[in-house]
Formats: sequence, structure tokens, C-alpha cells
Amino acid sequence: MIETILKGKVDESFLLNIKKWAGEVIGKTEPRTAPDRISFYLWEKEKDFQEFDAREKDELGVVSGDESNFLATHEAWRGYPRIHLSLEKIRGVPEEIIQGVVQHEIGHALLHGKPEFYQFLFSEPLQETAGSAGLDLPQLQQMVYLLSVALKDEEVARLLSEWGLGIYQNRLLEYLIEDTGEEQQTWELIKDLPVLRKLAWAAFSKTLLPIETLAGLGDPKSSPLIDQWEKAYSWLTNRERTDLRAYARLVIELPSKNFQDRLEQAVLGLISNDSL
Repeated sequence: MIETILKGKVDESFLLNIKKWAGEVIGKTEPRTAPDRISFYLWEKEKDFQEFDAREKDELGVVSGDESNFLATHEAWRGYPRIHLSLEKIRGVPEEIIQGVVQHEIGHALLHGKPEFYQFLFSEPLQETAGSAGLDLPQLQQMVYLLSVALKDEEVARLLSEWGLGIYQNRLLEYLIEDTGEEQQTWELIKDLPVLRKLAWAAFSKTLLPIETLAGLGDPKSSPLIDQWEKAYSWLTNRERTDLRAYARLVIELPSKNFQDRLEQAVLGLISNDSL
């Protein structure tokens, strides 16, 4: 099911670990529900991946968000799931975090391995609500993108935890919130600007949604995550942290027919939430 595509020199022992970690997730799936093909690209150099990514976007007309600090990425632009992991990007990252990353991306391939999860709808009510709140279309597109990332990460964290693989998602999330200095600097610049403030909340949801989900599933190993998140974002006021967590729980509990519906409800909820 998984084809490993090497782009440059890759250590054989690392490649074996990738296959083992991926297999721990794949082994939990029902054969009839799994995709026929998952391409896992291992890039020796980040520059080579960035050039490939730019060519693909240009050829396929793909427009994505501005974030580029992910440890790995996933997409399904050509109709099947593809994962990209840059060895330069993960140099110095502890092995258990890399295991969490690999299993996280395989989770995305299983849950979000079709183009529909990367094509976003902008309904008339959504655009009207955004316009009334002062968001132009590029800002609305950025908010939709950021919340789509958060929602997909939340779904993967839930799946892997239910499969008994949550421990490495815990460690990955702990790692991701160890240093929030850059977010704090950005927040200080934009916290009094209503539209940019909303976009920041959407960005903060990427780690908070899966953290709230894992902590809410009752696994004792996940219960410290909330306290760690509170400490990592202590530069927000108590009220801001409380309001953002309340929004996250609301999103997690949204009833929906499909991913696009859930995403639109999450965006509308953020735009119309006067406390954020």
C-alpha cells in the first residue's frame, strides 16, 4: 500500500523505522477502507522539496496557506495521498517525535487522502458573514485554510488515540508547544486588530483542538496536556485562554454531515464569536 520514494540519500536504518512506524498504523485499518496507494516521499534536502512543491502547485493550480513550518506535510492533489518528510527539517528532532510525525501523516493519508479535503467551498452566507466582520476574501481563505489544518489534525489525533497509538501524538503535541515565542511576538503586534486577531485564534487552534480532544478522551497519559498548553500560552490572559478553549470544545462537538460542513461551521463560529 505504501510506496517509499527516496529523493536523495536516506539512511537505511531510518528508512526501516519509517516503514515500521507507518506499519503500526496501517495494521489497524480495515483493508477495504484503506487507500490503494500512499506515496511517502523522503527528501534529503528541504530545498528540493520546496522546488517540487512549487512546481506541483503551479501545474495543478493549487493555492494553499502561508504556513511552512510543519515537520512534514500531506496532500492529495493528484487524487491519492502523498506525504512529504524533509530530513533537513527533522534533523535534531528526538526519534519519538519523528515517530509521532510519521504516524500522524499516515493518519492523514487514511482520513484525508482524497482531493475533496483540500478543496474548500466558500458559500454565500460564509462570504457575507466574513464581509460583515471586515474580512476580505484572501483573509477568509487564510482562516478557512488554518481551521482546515486544525480540524484535520484533531481528527487524526482522535483516530490514533482510539487505536492505542495516542502516546506519540501526546509527545508530538508537547514538542510543538515547547516554544511559542514567535507566536507571542506576532500576537503582541496584532492583538488589537480584530481581523488579524481572529486569524491568530485560527492558527492557535492547530495544537489546541487535538490537545482538547486527547485530554477529553480520558487517557491518563493525555491529561497533563491541557496544563502544558496553559503554561505554553501563559502570555495570553486567563480570559483569552478560557474563551479559546471554549471555542475549541465547541468545534470538537460540532454535529456535521461531512468535513466541509464541519469546517464552515467552525469558521462561522470563530467569525461570529464576540469574545475572540
